[in-house]
Amino acid sequence: MPISIYYKNEQTQVCTLRPSPLVSISSNLNKVGGENVGVTYNIILTGTILEDRGSPYALKTQDNSPFNYYDDTVPTGIGPYGQFDNSSGHSEDNMPKVQPIPNNAKLDAIFSKQRAIKALFSEDGQKLEIMPVHGDEPAVICFPRVVSIDFEEGNYVHRCDYTITLEADTLLNKDLRVDAEGNVVEEGLKPALSGPNSSMTSDTIIALSGAFINDFSESWSVEVDDERSENLSQPRTYRITREVTATGKTHYFPSDDGTKVTKIPAWQSARDYVVKRLLPPESGILQYPNVGPYGYMHKDNQIGSGTLNLFNSYGGFNHVRTEDVDMSAGSFSVSETYVIASGTSYEDYNVSISQSLDSAFVNVSIDGTVVGLDTITPSGYGSPDGTPTLGTYPNTAEHIGSGKYQNALAKYNMLSNSGQFGIISDVYKRANNSVALELNSQPTSISLGMNEFNGEITYSLDFDNRPTNIISGVLSENISVNDTYPGDVFATIPVLGRKTGPVLQYIGTRTEYKRDLQIELQMDYTNLHYGNGQRELVTQKPSIVEPTRTQLRQLIQSMSPAYELGVRKYFIEAPQESWSPKTGNYSFSISWTYELDR
Repeated sequence: MPISIYYKNEQTQVCTLRPSPLVSISSNLNKVGGENVGVTYNIILTGTILEDRGSPYALKTQDNSPFNYYDDTVPTGIGPYGQFDNSSGHSEDNMPKVQPIPNNAKLDAIFSKQRAIKALFSEDGQKLEIMPVHGDEPAVICFPRVVSIDFEEGNYVHRCDYTITLEADTLLNKDLRVDAEGNVVEEGLKPALSGPNSSMTSDTIIALSGAFINDFSESWSVEVDDERSENLSQPRTYRITREVTATGKTHYFPSDDGTKVTKIPAWQSARDYVVKRLLPPESGILQYPNVGPYGYMHKDNQIGSGTLNLFNSYGGFNHVRTEDVDMSAGSFSVSETYVIASGTSYEDYNVSISQSLDSAFVNVSIDGTVVGLDTITPSGYGSPDGTPTLGTYPNTAEHIGSGKYQNALAKYNMLSNSGQFGIISDVYKRANNSVALELNSQPTSISLGMNEFNGEITYSLDFDNRPTNIISGVLSENISVNDTYPGDVFATIPVLGRKTGPVLQYIGTRTEYKRDLQIELQMDYTNLHYGNGQRELVTQKPSIVEPTRTQLRQLIQSMSPAYELGVRKYFIEAPQESWSPKTGNYSFSISWTYELDR
């Protein structure tokens, strides 16, 4: 049973060990947590070095030249130091000739053979063939890693016993077909083989490489995050953390024609295994379970099931992955974190109420922060054009994953009625429900802050219970009425020397009735026309455009004394109107002088 090693994987450097060592092959299944993650074949070669015969040949210490045969011919060989025979059979014609070694050189001869064997097995991944006696075709082929080379103690005169320990991940037959019986892994990681004797091509090895590991670990944890809440009915969110770590084995495999050998580093084998362990969100969004409005990465619907019962209403967001590669240790790990929530964002807010003696109104302030949750997976950020990749909900139409800011903006628009507020907005309802009176649905002040990178929107609004605006399309209005009633008309007559002052003389009549009306409006910026022409600057003032024109006329008519009982006649002084088209400030003043019938 000759053993042949392709020195440095050169097809012309096939070195044969003579006498042929005994071979022991054992299969050690790699089990982690009861799960089989592959196999390691331990191959032990137990052989003997003879000082005057076999392969490698013996060399002289003086000049490293080989000892001659009995017939004075010089051995020619291959491999390290040219000491190895390249014949594979055990027939009489293939046996190396005897090299007569002088007694004083026997130790040198054995040491030179030890050196040759150590050089032959100095590299991992060299092709090794175990040949039958007939030597026609190899029975077993592998590309092992060298674990140890041990030479037993002795006087090294006639012989030296040695043990070479190797390990391999796969065993091949003469056609380079893989023996897959030891590489049984879970269904999602099984090699893409058409059968147990499928060709050991590079594609097959790459498919198998997910199993070439020594160890792995996978852990999940779910914890409550009380600092984040979505709303009053969902006062908490959760965080899921997943850690997957593997330590790989350096693997060697042949090219499709068997002439070259490729090396897969240990860290890359570990990486391939970890990547296959991960549930790949290739759709660009998180994986969606069969229930719940949103999905999240999970392990067979078991994480949180039966303990927290998150699957019916919660989904996963803010998927973050971090990688850790230790090339020297051959390890690779991935850490994943998710925020588990029932919606695509969360929010917190504060409400404060104030009232003072110098104001007739109650003031309610509400400020909050909306933080969006990310439905784009880490791979979704890597699309060529920088946009989220297209994904699909199970059993639903196609969907594009959205980022934090988009979801925060959607939440804010829902809370604020798309920034219009009013009685249907959630922000107004919260403020109004905090007091026992009716607040004006239009806030007195609005302050917004946006952070697109963090996906945050902050808002601060003030409401009060001022009466509802009469004029539509205005942010604020102020209406003041000043009535001047009749007074006595008298003459003031100065008198020289009169200590009590002038003489006041009533002349038998009284002053007129008078009413002044002042209307001040601050128009909504959305109703302003930012232009330079007459149409934008003049013809868009509130007293011209509808419905403000009609509302102003009705308001003025309702304030006029013309329709009050007992008014016999009235006169209108010249009205005054002021319009600032750039700021939206508008004012109108009018005065009436009138007379009663009695």
